[in-house]
Amino acid sequence: MNWRIVAAIARKDIVDAVKNLYVLFSLVLPVGVFLLFGLMFPDADEIGTMTVAVYDQGDSRLVSGLRAVPGVLVLEVDSEEELLAKTQKTVVAGLVLPAGLDAAVQAGQQPEVAAYLNMKRGGGQRAALQRLVEQQIWGLVGRAEPARITWHAAGQPAAGQAAPEFQIDRYLLIMIVVMGLAMTGAFVVPTLLVEEKEKHTLAALLLSPARPVEVVMGKALTGLFYSLLLAGLLLVLDRGWMGNWPVTLVAVVLGSFFAVTVGLLMGGLFRTTNQVNTWSTVAVLAIMAPSWTTMIDSPPAMDVALRLIPTYYLGHALQLSLAGEATLAGVWLDFAGLAGGTALLLAAVVWTWRREGR
Repeated sequence: MNWRIVAAIARKDIVDAVKNLYVLFSLVLPVGVFLLFGLMFPDADEIGTMTVAVYDQGDSRLVSGLRAVPGVLVLEVDSEEELLAKTQKTVVAGLVLPAGLDAAVQAGQQPEVAAYLNMKRGGGQRAALQRLVEQQIWGLVGRAEPARITWHAAGQPAAGQAAPEFQIDRYLLIMIVVMGLAMTGAFVVPTLLVEEKEKHTLAALLLSPARPVEVVMGKALTGLFYSLLLAGLLLVLDRGWMGNWPVTLVAVVLGSFFAVTVGLLMGGLFRTTNQVNTWSTVAVLAIMAPSWTTMIDSPPAMDVALRLIPTYYLGHALQLSLAGEATLAGVWLDFAGLAGGTALLLAAVVWTWRREGR
């Protein structure tokens, strides 16, 4: 393989891709959706004054950190019962900080912080508050998950009846990152390949020193460039480096390889942009479907079906890494699922493009 030819094809396509309005729209759309959701679920300092009740049993630095946030009013209470009463009525959320919290965090013991949400408040306020609490707790020592935050709906006992830890901002980030990879892989890559066929430039390329494998690799590098650029931009905009960022990085890279491989297969099978436009919608929805149920319960039959789609494992790995809960034992099966799905598709890509080169 001549990597100079591959690089030349990739450089040309990276520039030409944004000249195609349909391709440009597919690249900009995920960012636009992210910004729209950002308006719907703003940060704590953009949403107006939020009152947070705190039962601090050990004079934690977390309280002063919360007080320093613009738009946050901290109401200290003298008991957990008083905190629950206020959380069910007036405040957005209540935090129970155990004695010795700061020392336990510094020692790496991951103490538990019970947090109660007022479910009568809007989803935007609750999402902003959850994000704020995570940021402040992580800021105590500057690393991911120094304490375990257990979220409860106000009125539920802390023991045994915790509400599912569903955070709308994390859910939306995972969904939009997968959307960006799907749009790049299932639309941008096959569009670049099929345009070469329609304009008969692919035949000219194959008559040049470039072989089919080098043409396909050039398109693949273009897809990887835009996939990683788009996913990286979305993660930076939403502070996706918080949590276990090395796991997040590996998951995004593997997800990008999978999405681009889907595009290479589609580019080999289809011959017109109309075919790509028709079937790319189906492919994008199929790739995105697992991300819609990543953090919520789904019927058992649906869950089994979604596990057949490799992006199910991408969503699960991102869920753990963004929450700071990812471990090698917890994500290696997800990485294996992504890599295995990509390998199967790659075999189909090789067969398809060998047939194309004949």
